[in-house]
Amino acid sequence: MKSQGSTDWVVHKFGGTSVYDAACFRKVADIIESQPSSAAGSRLAVVLSAAKGTTDVLLGLVTLAEKQDATVGAQLQALRDRHQAIAEGLLDAAAAAQWLAQFDRDRADLEGVLHTTSLMRSAAQNVRDLVAGYGELWSTSLFTAYLAARRKAAGVNRPVRWLDARQCVVVEWGPLGPGVHWETSRARLNETGASDFAGTLVIPGFVARTPQGVQTTLGRNGSDFSASIFGALLDAAEIHIWTDVDGVLSADPRRVPNAQVIDQLSYNEAMELAYFGAKVIHPQTMAPAIGRSIPIYIRNTFAPDHPCTLICAAPKSDLVVKGITTIENIALINIEGAGMIGVPGTAHRLFGALREEGISVILISQGSSEHSICCAIPQAEADRAESVVRAAFTRELAEGQIQSVEATKDLAILAVVGDGMAGTPGVSAKVFNALGAAAVNVRAIAQGASERNISVVVDGRQATRALRATHASFYLSPNTLSIGVIGPGTVGRVLLDQLAGEQARLSREFKLDLRVRGILSSKRMLLSDRGVSLANWREQYEGATAPSDLARFIEHVQVDYLPHTVIIDCSADESVAKHYRDWLAAGHPYRHAEQEGQQRGHVVLRLAARGAEHRRLALPVRRHRGRGPADHPDAARPARDRRCHRQHRGHLLRHAGLPVQCLRHHRAVLGHRARRQAARLHRA
Repeated sequence: MKSQGSTDWVVHKFGGTSVYDAACFRKVADIIESQPSSAAGSRLAVVLSAAKGTTDVLLGLVTLAEKQDATVGAQLQALRDRHQAIAEGLLDAAAAAQWLAQFDRDRADLEGVLHTTSLMRSAAQNVRDLVAGYGELWSTSLFTAYLAARRKAAGVNRPVRWLDARQCVVVEWGPLGPGVHWETSRARLNETGASDFAGTLVIPGFVARTPQGVQTTLGRNGSDFSASIFGALLDAAEIHIWTDVDGVLSADPRRVPNAQVIDQLSYNEAMELAYFGAKVIHPQTMAPAIGRSIPIYIRNTFAPDHPCTLICAAPKSDLVVKGITTIENIALINIEGAGMIGVPGTAHRLFGALREEGISVILISQGSSEHSICCAIPQAEADRAESVVRAAFTRELAEGQIQSVEATKDLAILAVVGDGMAGTPGVSAKVFNALGAAAVNVRAIAQGASERNISVVVDGRQATRALRATHASFYLSPNTLSIGVIGPGTVGRVLLDQLAGEQARLSREFKLDLRVRGILSSKRMLLSDRGVSLANWREQYEGATAPSDLARFIEHVQVDYLPHTVIIDCSADESVAKHYRDWLAAGHPYRHAEQEGQQRGHVVLRLAARGAEHRRLALPVRRHRGRGPADHPDAARPARDRRCHRQHRGHLLRHAGLPVQCLRHHRAVLGHRARRQAARLHRA
């Protein structure tokens, strides 16, 4: 990593969500002005995307023009209205009018291009590139005017300059995308004098020119690429990519609510995760930074103080596995036959045939017997790929040397990525144990010699379950409990208060990760994916608007990505108690699956007030391995539990194999304390 001096450049790139409206522009300016690099004499380069949605609208205008759609003018006016609102929200009347005059000149140019497109009823790629690039030109010119006016008003003597990326960046498109002409680009940048500018450069991302001088773009997510290009051209010390998430997450948070921000990644780890669909900058985007070992920070515009992710050459992280991700809509092409054994060139013919048809291969797997070979491809190409492979092996199929060529659809690839896996025993075992415990069948396996990536092919319908189970095995304590509390009344609220007071100690002394993920009463319920903050659970519960729904509540609490479930019934409601058997039965598929020496299972605890009617419920119990009988509930119950039942009528703790041994003690203590304190409250 470079040492940052007073003359080093620092590049900051902000995405479309970061410049969505005037408030977002102000937030970006606040971030820029708060950077340590903003001190006098230091230099910043700010690369901006178009305001969110602008590029899509511009490309849509070209499509409308090709169709001679009469709504083109209205769409252009809507774009102007949106940018006018932003300009008037940031600048004084005179400055806003001056900026809008330039916008109108661009609009007139656009109208001319779109009119020509309408007459021709088709648009070449260079026309689309020309139109699509206006969004970045508008956002950066507006931000330049705003930042300069803001500094002037604050009496800050630090110049701001707009730099047209089309004057500097020269690229040529090839089979692998846009390739940068580095020597030409560096020479053109030096001609602008920007390299020696002592202030803040504001640069439009996404746009560039070809060697022939024709405007082009860097493709989707091209603004990230622009940031990396200018980081290399300016010999920057750091690159900061600002987006709408805290950093690179360990999994997709929409599918794994417990996904965590990864502290540091190597360039190779980031590229692996990006290839398999993780929300991280594209591998091509990182290439210029990698070549010069420039560290890249992924940060959140809307929470700049939150933890971020550092991508660098030599990360310092204790995590063995950094990320777990999936690719959906995959098909598996399998070719099998005894005639393949020991015959050289079979794989060459298979992949050569796919290459000739332009079909990309995502994953390859072959056993050492050479009896079969399979590869994963995009599902949309499955039928064509099967036909191509059959054609390539027509003779072998006819003679019986190859028995079958099959395409299996509706699959997904699960990828586990981390440099720390290299040379670490047991990582693969942990992956497959987690998948086995979740009843996920593995169709194919692939791992490179670098040991940085373990990829498995699974049924597409099981992809989310596989992702959650694998993520939990690496990122969650085996003593993580998903807790649902039914009945936050006299007993329930005391219990929740006690849990709040004991949570830190139980975590510290017993490694118990207690997550109260739901609170249900007869009128409303509070649900939380990550767990209710018990310090102020009352305020959260009172503010909950979801109506009471027992089935939805149980479905939320009994999730497959947390090792254990505990449902605490404080309601003394027999209509709730009648569901105990079903809830406990939901845990049966996981009872035999061991995780870090503990069992997965579901527990139902009933804490009822004194005098409430109750009945014993005989349920099968499977104890921790090697620790007593598995079938008789009274024999399996610890002695202190039996004493608790005898001494405290109404404290019926119904359980089916408690997942954590130390909870057996604390459940009785908490139940006793809760009832005793509830009794005092009742007398008062």
